[in-house]
Amino acid sequence: MNVDQLKIFLQVVQYGSFEQAAKKNFLSQRAVSKQMSQLESELGTNLFERGKNKIYLSPQGSIFLPSAQDIVNNLANVISDLKKFDNEQCQTIQVGCFSPFEGQIVQNSLYQLTQVEPNASITIHEQSNEHLAQSVSNGSLDIAFSISYGRPCVAKNSELTSLKIYHNQMLMGVSQQNKNSSVAHLSLDMLRDLPILYFSLENSKFLQESFHASLSDQLNLKNVHRVTSIEQMHMLVALNQAMAFYPAGLISAQEMAEDKYVNYIPFDDHNDQSYDIVVLFKAQNKNLLLQKLLDILKKGVHSLEI
Repeated sequence: MNVDQLKIFLQVVQYGSFEQAAKKNFLSQRAVSKQMSQLESELGTNLFERGKNKIYLSPQGSIFLPSAQDIVNNLANVISDLKKFDNEQCQTIQVGCFSPFEGQIVQNSLYQLTQVEPNASITIHEQSNEHLAQSVSNGSLDIAFSISYGRPCVAKNSELTSLKIYHNQMLMGVSQQNKNSSVAHLSLDMLRDLPILYFSLENSKFLQESFHASLSDQLNLKNVHRVTSIEQMHMLVALNQAMAFYPAGLISAQEMAEDKYVNYIPFDDHNDQSYDIVVLFKAQNKNLLLQKLLDILKKGVHSLEI
């Protein structure tokens, strides 16, 4: 087994096609198929169920997927860190985030940091919320952008400091094919017919449990599922195969208005569906770039257009 096989495996899962993964890597479809067969042979199990026009993850493949993603992510992070290790004159900061949704907030704040410190070296890691808190705690990250929804992202007795930088409401993405797509507000009863999806690159139950806590015990936790691709999540919603959580404000009003397939609908109890984007850091961390980034965030990066 090698990391290239794992990367191709993840792309096959993402695209649901050997052909698309082959095009992405400038390989023949036969070469991709052969690599996946070799991977299955080494693992001693079938990772895919082959259909006529599409392939699907087998139950064993679904178990293997999060571990493969973790291996690829962790290796990429280590390689990035090693490339910067020898440059002792360069100030560095390790930043973590949990999804592309808060990417504009991260980008705005780090852009301002580079205006103050043009030579700053910035490494960005995308991890699950649990992993982010752990990485800040053990020092492998200086700061992490996380979400608080339904329950805090860190315990009250945590050694980490949490700073709120953005606040808004959670919305539910509903296909325009769905009978409830035109309602002004969604009730819990309207959420029972389809699976409910959330995005997390790594294997994580944090958001699943957060959504469950926020929407009360009336929502079956088994009906809430993780997907590893926002594109896949959005496609399933558009085709009325699922509904999905989307954070208001982190998707522009123009994008939502121009979406031809999905409506973004608030829940009928607004107060219970608010979320916060927070940053986690250690107060005793003396990294100068961290202190300057915190100054930027405290002045209100969340007030910028996102």
